[in-house]
Amino acid sequence: MMSASRQASYVLRNNRVKNMKLPRTKNAAYSYSWNDEVNEMLPEHYKERCLEFMRREPTPIHYIPSEGTFGIHKLTNLPNKIQNIPVPVLYPKEANDGLWGGEGFVLGYKMDKGHLRMKNRIPKIWKPFISKRAVYSEILDQWYEIPMTMRVLDLIDECHGFDYYILKTHERDLNSLLAMKLRREMLLALANKTCYPDNKEKQEKMIHKYHEFIIPAEEAEWVGLTVSQALNKAFKFRKAQPENQTKPLKEIFEEQLVLKLHLKKENQWEQIMEESDKEPQRESPPPSLMQKLNPFSDYNRNKKK
Repeated sequence: MMSASRQASYVLRNNRVKNMKLPRTKNAAYSYSWNDEVNEMLPEHYKERCLEFMRREPTPIHYIPSEGTFGIHKLTNLPNKIQNIPVPVLYPKEANDGLWGGEGFVLGYKMDKGHLRMKNRIPKIWKPFISKRAVYSEILDQWYEIPMTMRVLDLIDECHGFDYYILKTHERDLNSLLAMKLRREMLLALANKTCYPDNKEKQEKMIHKYHEFIIPAEEAEWVGLTVSQALNKAFKFRKAQPENQTKPLKEIFEEQLVLKLHLKKENQWEQIMEESDKEPQRESPPPSLMQKLNPFSDYNRNKKK
């Protein structure tokens, strides 16, 4: 019997590109995609959150968008049409293990600013400066040492705390599986009221402070899960349903014995058995001509009796 995790990976591995439910995102550290076979297994709130992540444009970081239709070029002083084209950004796997705030690797070439031409076509990679910083979550009451950029530190100060930054910022701008994992733990702690179990006063204070972010626990369990993790969870949930569980014969016979003893005690078992033994009398069909002519048929035998 295939386990739930292997079933989820098997479904994702087969027909990954064919019949894709959501388009691939342009620039993100991760993406959500599944086929029509498992569409009904995933809950609606999870699919809506994935759809919003895939369609939302990230906040511009590596360029400043211009307003209007036409403008003046800074170097040539000539009128030109404004085109806010996002800068292509690459996100390695390490972006999911830290908080980069939407920053990533930008590929380009060195440019001679005086002559407005490429400088011998020398490629260059602009990398974000990342350092490990210690942050404190008052909801989880725990310190974390996370690799992050200087921009994330400024955003934490703007949001007035690490917890507000994780809960307020949209998933498209967080762009990190680690951040979504922390958000899921925070939401579950608020929904299940498991934060500060020994200090009820502090617990009520946290719930009152972050009441705008509280969602049902059934919905918070799916926040930040990848498609493979969500399918694994869906397989386990479906397998745990009573209609999908095969009952051993030992339990079936045990239930029948308990029912028999209970009904026998109330003198109802014999009545139920007699009613079950009685079969409804079915009307026999009229005899055919061959049966009437055959002297050895049941019709003629019963007629003689």
